[in-house]
Amino acid sequence: MNRSEVPLLATFVVMGLAVTAALTTLVLGGPDEPAPPLVPAPATVAPSFSEADVVTMPELWLQEADDARAEIAALGFTAKVMRLNPEGIADPKEWVVAGQSPGPGTWLSSTVPILLHVVPEETVSRRPAP
Repeated sequence: MNRSEVPLLATFVVMGLAVTAALTTLVLGGPDEPAPPLVPAPATVAPSFSEADVVTMPELWLQEADDARAEIAALGFTAKVMRLNPEGIADPKEWVVAGQSPGPGTWLSSTVPILLHVVPEETVSRRPAP
């Protein structure tokens, strides 16, 4: 750096400090003004839930299909019933739950599909309980 550049560099440094001081005063306020209130940042964590707010999937195995569907409806959800043997008994009053998704104890949300796999009651009586 030569001698003619030193005054120019000093001028830029002084001007930069002056601009920084002016902006700081505008943003933070002068010595007589109180600092602006701090605004909390928006929450980025999920809200906490109490156990009363959490709905879990009940155990529905071996229940009649209509009773299981009513229990799910009482929780505010809709269950889709799927027959595991379509050629079996067509009367829904004789269907029992042989499987469920999600499993018992799983947290339920509006995005989770609830499936009840049903078979005729006479079929379940021939198999050991799950």
